[in-house]
Amino acid sequence: MAQHAYRINAFSAAPGSDPGAALQGLDGLAGPVETLGFGDFRLAVGTVESLPDPTGEALDRFLGEALAASGTAYGWRVARHGDRSFRAVALGGDLDGTRLMEVAEALNGQGLVVTGLRTLSESYAAVELTLAGPAAEPHELTRALRPAAEEAGVDLAVLPPRDEQPEPGLLMMDMDSTLLAVECIDEIAEHAGVKDQVAAITERAMNGELDFRGSLIERVKMLEGLPEDVLESVYRERIVANPGARRLVETARGMGIRVAVVSGGFTFFTDRLKDELRLDYTDANVLEVAEGRLTGRVLGEIVDGARKATNLRELRDRLGLRADQLIVLGDGANDLPMIAEAGLGLAFHAKPKVRERAPYNLIHSSLDGALYLLGLTDAQIDRLRQAAET
Repeated sequence: MAQHAYRINAFSAAPGSDPGAALQGLDGLAGPVETLGFGDFRLAVGTVESLPDPTGEALDRFLGEALAASGTAYGWRVARHGDRSFRAVALGGDLDGTRLMEVAEALNGQGLVVTGLRTLSESYAAVELTLAGPAAEPHELTRALRPAAEEAGVDLAVLPPRDEQPEPGLLMMDMDSTLLAVECIDEIAEHAGVKDQVAAITERAMNGELDFRGSLIERVKMLEGLPEDVLESVYRERIVANPGARRLVETARGMGIRVAVVSGGFTFFTDRLKDELRLDYTDANVLEVAEGRLTGRVLGEIVDGARKATNLRELRDRLGLRADQLIVLGDGANDLPMIAEAGLGLAFHAKPKVRERAPYNLIHSSLDGALYLLGLTDAQIDRLRQAAET
């Protein structure tokens, strides 16, 4: 009779729980049971070999009887040729043992067995789980797990193992509401007394309800006649980087990653951010100025979603990179074309329609949450930031 091997995980968030104890009684254990933890969450993983039970009914019965009374959840999978490894990163300020247990149960529900755990950050709450499961696209698994992640109130991304991913070479970001916490055009519009009108158009354009090019032309027209020095006032008084922005940029530089900002906003702001943050490349729209005042027009080709994607491809080819070496972050519908072309394409605090279409999301995390998706720990991030300054 054919013999079968099983990968098993058992976990609990009950204080003082020991899910590994019950696994010790399994026949055919291959090596010791490994127990790992994060907060109150305790994970036990093990492998059972040489069981003549292709359905796993006997194993399931044993685990149910041994673990049910303790409130410990469990999952198992027959080890098969063609299985592959993944890693899942769960993060967010509210991530705790209970929420991590919900994540682990959802992973089991997708046929994925948790085989390891690594804490990336305790202060920020970021955990990396290693997984075994059927061959599948990581971003498709992430999408399938999205309802469970939203229910748990955490960000969750299923990704290839680190040893299967090349070193990233390019980080490209949108500016307004991604790198920055504001929409620059809305802040300029306040000086013209039309902020509410402009902001309403911006909101609809970023949610994909309006053509971006047409909406930009309409909004810029409403700025006609403003003194040029309003732009300096907005930059000095209103421009605030999103939490985690500097940490992300500095760490990327320490890793040798080129950093680019492409924006449907304006060069007045990207030029200054380029100097301030030591960015490698920027592209944005040029506001026309005549006799010290805004004319209400944009000069040259408008930077829309298509041009952002073109920028990404051109920089990728110039640097000799592949798609899986690209990291892209954006929040609006005009960012989706470039997000779709990146190995790690992230919608950041995005509009609902953008979240639906993006392969990965950061909803509950700050901008530097992208660093944990790369598998970096806080200690590694600190060293890389220091390297960027030398």
